Amino acid sequence: MITFLKRYSATAIGAGAVLAAVSVAGVYISKETVSSLLASTAQQRVGGFVTYLEETKGAVEALLTGISRDPELESEIRSVALASGLTNFTIFNLAGEPQFSLKSEDHAWLLRERPGGINGLEKLAVSAVERPGQWSEVVRSASGESLVISPLERAGTRQAFVSVAPDMSGVEENLAKTVGLAVAGLIGVLVTGAGVPGLIYIRRKWRIEQADERIQFLANHDTLTKLLNRKRIEEEAGRILATCRATRERLAVWAVDIKGLGDINQTVSQAGGDELLRTVADRLMRINDRNDLVARTGADDFMIVQRNLRGMNDVEALARRIQQEIEAPVTIEGIELTPQLCMGVALVPEHGRTIGELFQNAELAVLVHKSTKQGDFVLFEPSMDEEATRRRMIERRMREALEHEQFELFYQPIVRASDQTILGFESLIRLPDGKGGYIPPSVFIPIAEARGYIKAIGDWVLREATRQIALWPEELFISVNLSAVQFRDGDLVSIVRNALEAAGIAGRRLEIEVVESLLLDRSDTILEQLQQLKTLGVSIAMDDFGTGYSSLGYLWRFPFDKLKIDQSFMIAFEQGEPNIRHIIGTIVSLGHHMNLKVVTEGIETPAQAKMLMEIGCDQLQGYLFGKPAPAERVAAELLTSLSKRAVVSDASTTSIPVGEPIASLA
Repeated sequence: MITFLKRYSATAIGAGAVLAAVSVAGVYISKETVSSLLASTAQQRVGGFVTYLEETKGAVEALLTGISRDPELESEIRSVALASGLTNFTIFNLAGEPQFSLKSEDHAWLLRERPGGINGLEKLAVSAVERPGQWSEVVRSASGESLVISPLERAGTRQAFVSVAPDMSGVEENLAKTVGLAVAGLIGVLVTGAGVPGLIYIRRKWRIEQADERIQFLANHDTLTKLLNRKRIEEEAGRILATCRATRERLAVWAVDIKGLGDINQTVSQAGGDELLRTVADRLMRINDRNDLVARTGADDFMIVQRNLRGMNDVEALARRIQQEIEAPVTIEGIELTPQLCMGVALVPEHGRTIGELFQNAELAVLVHKSTKQGDFVLFEPSMDEEATRRRMIERRMREALEHEQFELFYQPIVRASDQTILGFESLIRLPDGKGGYIPPSVFIPIAEARGYIKAIGDWVLREATRQIALWPEELFISVNLSAVQFRDGDLVSIVRNALEAAGIAGRRLEIEVVESLLLDRSDTILEQLQQLKTLGVSIAMDDFGTGYSSLGYLWRFPFDKLKIDQSFMIAFEQGEPNIRHIIGTIVSLGHHMNLKVVTEGIETPAQAKMLMEIGCDQLQGYLFGKPAPAERVAAELLTSLSKRAVVSDASTTSIPVGEPIASLA
């Protein structure tokens, strides 16, 4: 052995030296390789997210305030960051000051003096802020976490800076272990050092590419339905529109709205509502041509860009296909649902030269379809733009009235048919137009329902009506109309109870009016709330009886106290319609057999009042007895009426009868 060593000592020493050199070189190279791979991996992982922030309109602006101005966009950005495997990111303004962080944590660990322009003043160093061009720097935080710092630019203009922390957990350890094993031998170093890190790099790169693809998908698609989102369909449609001017291709832009999605979510669960949206999306994709664009643009809104249009026949054909396919029943959570749609259409080039105009005009058309409920769809007309301006003005006025309690209630008397004694009043809402007049309820109520203000308005009416009736004689009641929306959230009973308690009146002084159409959907939920209202002593009246479905099943199933015959019967009576007296008499008889009081609306002539009294109608309401008037005027007339009776009443009388007709209100 000694001889062997002596003979080959030089070789052994040389081999040892080479091995040592290779080992040292291998260790050095492995460290450098690991650092380089880590930096490259971090930059590539972050690159897609930085590009997303730069290219997504409003993304940087939404975060620069420190508090997002666009919660929906911030939520999308957070989803993209998490899908990219990022643990945190921070947005800095052009002065290098931190403005927004994905995690609400102290930035101190991020902002110590490190290479790449970070100092301890809780802002980016001047060297980083003033560094020109597009650059990206990988640094280590005090905790050893990899950070990638880069400016954000759009159209060559710098907007902000971003510091991103990609999820690099386990990457460095895995690389170091793999490369370390390679140093055990020269062949291992040559093969493993070149091959394994390369394979790892390729695998990491593939995963990064997969994450980038996911980022691109999230940036351009609706996550629930997998359809295009609004941003993407606007971009794609814009490119198509640009070529249409040369090719003369005609397009139709569709706005499609699912009616009553909120009620559907109440009927089933939120997950059931999501399943319905996915079903609608799948059906839309199935019936549209593969060249058409389909997107989900809102909670219950979809947009379609129909290409290669030959004429209105193609539009009408697609409308029929959409209705037949989408409105087919679907069973969700054991409940059969039938989606109902509203559709508006704008044509190219007739209705707009830009995608923004076309989308806006299609959405105006769908609003008209919602309000008119006529036809399969509504085609945009220029007058709708004027109508939209008017609706926006009314909506703005409604918001102001709600914020400052500027709505007003008018009161119309309800009298006993036999002697025209005033029994109570129906409260009727009025919206001042700010110019000394009023916007009719028939105009602003549909807008309030479409824009989601009707519940707040209805709650205010309940509070104000009960407050007002508390100031008037105990014998009088107040009648309030309710909308379907007030029943939807299930809190109506508590709202009514609170209004009664605040006014200090008994439930018997409040009468609730509901229309027949309210009872068609979710009748079990409505029934339960009406029964709870009855326990408060509140009376329930079916309003406009005879104009809707008039199912007798509603009369015995729901706890009604009163029927209100619609004023259209009085119009028919004045026009001499045959058998109208007998029809009204039959309704009165039916109500009495079911122990219901019967009221007729729209009384304008003594002949009408005489006829109704003869057939046994209990109560009357109409201009003959008083037009709707503000509370001050009603109170003055009541006081005058009571004063006249007090003069002629016996001194020992303990109460003053209320019930003289308010003739001057007519």
